[in-house]
Amino acid sequence: MIRSMQDIRKRKVPLTETLMSDPDYILQHVQQENLITRREYTNIRSVQRSSEGRVIDLLDKVMDKGEETCRRFLSLLQQPEVQDTFPPLKKLCSGEFTDNPIQETQNAALSEYRMSSLPRGHCLIFNNQHFETESLKERKGSYQDAEALEKVFSWLGFRVHVLQDQPVQEMRSQLQQFSRVEHSDCFVCCVLSHGAEQGIYGRDGALLRIQDVLSPFNGANCPSLANKPKVFFIQACQGKRVQEAVAVHADCPGGHRPGDGCRRNSWLHPSCGFRLPRRHGHRSGMRLYQTQRQWQLVHPGPLPRADPQGCLRGEDILTILTRVNEEVSRREGDLCSQYGPQLAKQMPDPRFTLRKRLVFPVPSISSPTL
Repeated sequence: MIRSMQDIRKRKVPLTETLMSDPDYILQHVQQENLITRREYTNIRSVQRSSEGRVIDLLDKVMDKGEETCRRFLSLLQQPEVQDTFPPLKKLCSGEFTDNPIQETQNAALSEYRMSSLPRGHCLIFNNQHFETESLKERKGSYQDAEALEKVFSWLGFRVHVLQDQPVQEMRSQLQQFSRVEHSDCFVCCVLSHGAEQGIYGRDGALLRIQDVLSPFNGANCPSLANKPKVFFIQACQGKRVQEAVAVHADCPGGHRPGDGCRRNSWLHPSCGFRLPRRHGHRSGMRLYQTQRQWQLVHPGPLPRADPQGCLRGEDILTILTRVNEEVSRREGDLCSQYGPQLAKQMPDPRFTLRKRLVFPVPSISSPTL
């Protein structure tokens, strides 16, 4: 009888999607139960892979060890503290398994996260505008974004903390400090800086990994935020490559095509109207590891001036960010390259593991002027 192994194999995709929200937590428990050796635990953690990849490695390792190990692994997933950390496990382990989780989500009415405390929680803003290295230029105008964020989150009832031009070690220290304070309903962290595919730059030119921003607030490191929403906004470059603007040719009157004054990598014919980022509709840009749980939202990319109207309409955060994507996708900038003038586009890339609607209630005072 190989029932347990079959169950893991059948549920491998939803198990991966669930456990990848905090792979370090499940790895620690699996190793503590002696389901894998200390060396196997170290090898899985040390591999430079995404959270998803590490969970896949773990599941494969468990199945390779045979039926008894698979049975003990499923028993581990049914422990109350593990299911409190990964709530979807309650349904996966109860036999109420569906091969169509999307349809299941559509049929279920989504509840909302509690947002009744005042203050709602802490909002931590890192604004790195000036840098000590010549390779990182001043981010002119960044203070205006920081001020807008401060106004909006103060208006929404958060206790806002703005930290200017922080070196990486101080950023780490502040993140650790905030992970140890008492939190209420929600936590928000905004990082405005230069960046690369590997992470975010501090004032000193050192690089802070995205993982180092997120991990202080997981369930193991920050118990007071367990099962509460955490929102991370990251405004940072993701490298030096330019995302080209691509004309929507179906909207071009007169049959204009590239080559008819509508060159793909340069100026586009004025009659073409709207241009899309080359990778719109894709999960492009920086790979952001979903190391938190079902309550995390990570939003990398440009932060347009926050518009409180979405909150006034009672919209949830994902609806608001979808509108942000639409707004930003219609913007374009002119860059000078070795090939001449070039139109460049931007596209935010929200990643989330929220399990409920996240709505910020409208305060009684009027919305801020931005």
